[in-house]
Amino acid sequence: MKRLLKNSRILLTGASSGIGAALAFTLAKEGANLVLLARREDRLREIAEQLQNQYGHSQKFVTVSGDITDLAIRQCVVQTALEQLGGLDILINNAGVGATALVESTTEETLRRIFEVNFFALVELTQRALPFLKLGNQPMVVNLSSIVGLRGVPHYGVYGAAKFAVSGISEAMRAEFSRYGIDVLLVCPGTTQTEFFDVLYQSSSAPDMPIHHAVTAEYVAIRIVRAMKKGKHKIIPYFQAIILDYLNRFAPCFTDWIMTKYV
Repeated sequence: MKRLLKNSRILLTGASSGIGAALAFTLAKEGANLVLLARREDRLREIAEQLQNQYGHSQKFVTVSGDITDLAIRQCVVQTALEQLGGLDILINNAGVGATALVESTTEETLRRIFEVNFFALVELTQRALPFLKLGNQPMVVNLSSIVGLRGVPHYGVYGAAKFAVSGISEAMRAEFSRYGIDVLLVCPGTTQTEFFDVLYQSSSAPDMPIHHAVTAEYVAIRIVRAMKKGKHKIIPYFQAIILDYLNRFAPCFTDWIMTKYV
């Protein structure tokens, strides 16, 4: 489905930095109206003010601050979209938290937090938003997974497992939501210039990977928005991640051997 984003009513999570913040500006440039959710209220307000100054003459930019794992916050952000934007056309599940640790070293607290933020909150927010997306104009759900949600990588085991869950449920959503005319886009970024490594929930080890250059959050945001407009089902906005995905599919034993080198 070809999609116009001008005047779209979009709920974007994890909007205070990184890919989320870049998406906010890219979508605003397309003429979208946004409800932005993140924990850091000061960062959200700053972004909203910048958006309002640049595009506010005909668009709305509303913020909700809070932890997405909190049921009350999920209820609040959906209700805010209904009250401030008059409905909901697109939900972008971008909020996430990372960890780098061997599986044997991952704490129980990390295991549960990673899944609460990256998977359970994503599914529960989508469930809450779904009745309103059904009434939306060219409705869509965009789920942010990761290349490690397509191929397991040492030291990213639990984070990758949560992102695998996102990839899997996105495929199920795509089939189930098709009867409502709701598209589902799965995004699997590779190494991106964000605060990911600065705000890890746990960081006890990391793989010594070959040198590879990160792409900017703005580049990923542009690729996501382009895919949304074209009605694509899945994108991997990182060339080396595309290579890893192909290797894993067509030479899985060889890929397994490579991965043992980074333990």
